[in-house]
Amino acid sequence: MKDTHQHIITAAKELFEKKGFAAATTKEIAMNADVSEVTLFRHFNTKRNLFEETVHGCIHPYVIDEYLKNGATYDLEHDLTHIAHNIMETYKQNMPMLKMIMRDKIRGSAPELHVQKNERCAENNLLAYFTTMKKMGKINAEPKMAIKFFVTNITGYFMREIFLQHHKEKDGEYFAWMLKTVISSIKAK
Repeated sequence: MKDTHQHIITAAKELFEKKGFAAATTKEIAMNADVSEVTLFRHFNTKRNLFEETVHGCIHPYVIDEYLKNGATYDLEHDLTHIAHNIMETYKQNMPMLKMIMRDKIRGSAPELHVQKNERCAENNLLAYFTTMKKMGKINAEPKMAIKFFVTNITGYFMREIFLQHHKEKDGEYFAWMLKTVISSIKAK
């Protein structure tokens, strides 16, 4: 049963990336997964549920969540560099899905995605990390603002990478500089 569920998600991911949410039909997804539409709906109830599970399965914070729970050193530069690289790796691995979501958003055909429980847990763990760093006197920023600033800069860098795919040789250098700048701006003086 688990294999069928995952097989449907894999087929859906392939079609959503190619066609987008609106154009990919459940009939095509079922055919691509080699299951009946009835089986697809037994597993997901709606196309929207299938889409959400597909997207959230791709773009998940589990690696970051695990690091914050078991590997955080509470050395701001080390931890945020590690987390930033994990975020970038997740984005890069899922670039086709992210491009599809952006394309569908622009067209107005992408459904709103809901934050899932495990994503909220990772966000809360990141907030707990920043709150602890604030209490330890290692950051001077308000924790919620520090998270937004940190994540927005990483996401902005990734968006730049999607749209400006030239100058790749300098991108690693820029990413390191940007990350160092972000960390130094929230770090306690």
